[in-house]
Amino acid sequence: MKKAIFVTLLMAGLSFGTFAQDAKPAHRERPPHEKRTERKGERFTAEERAEVYAKRMQKNLNLSDEQYKKVLAINLEQAKKQEELRAAHKAEMKATREKMKANHEDLSKKYESVLTPEQLKKFKEEQEKRKAEMQEGRKERRGRR
Repeated sequence: MKKAIFVTLLMAGLSFGTFAQDAKPAHRERPPHEKRTERKGERFTAEERAEVYAKRMQKNLNLSDEQYKKVLAINLEQAKKQEELRAAHKAEMKATREKMKANHEDLSKKYESVLTPEQLKKFKEEQEKRKAEMQEGRKERRGRR
C-alpha cells in the first residue's frame, strides 16, 4: 500500500514539475502597418523614423492632430540628433581602428626582429587560425539573432 501511494505521489510530482516549466511566449505576428520593410541593409532616414514613431504614438495614445504634429517635430529633432551621434561614433571607430592597425603593424615588426623565420611562420599560422575561429564565432552569433 505504501508503495502505491509513493508511486502515485512521485508521478503527480513529476507531472506537476513538467507543467511548472516556463513556456516560451508564442511569436506574435505584427499587424501589416507595423511590419518592417525589407531594405537590404539600408536604414530608415531620420524623417521616416520620426514619422513611424509618431504614428505609433498617435495610435497607442490617441493623439489629436495638433499633438501628432508636435510629437512628429520632437521625434524628427531627436532622430536627427541620433543620426549625428551615430556619424560621430562611426568616425571615432574608424580612427580607433586605424590606430589599432598601426599598433598591430608595429607589434609585428618587433616580433620579426626577435623571432626566427620558423618561429615567425608558426606564429603567423597560429594568428590566422585564431582569426578564422573568431570569424566563425561571429557568424554563429549572427545566426542566433
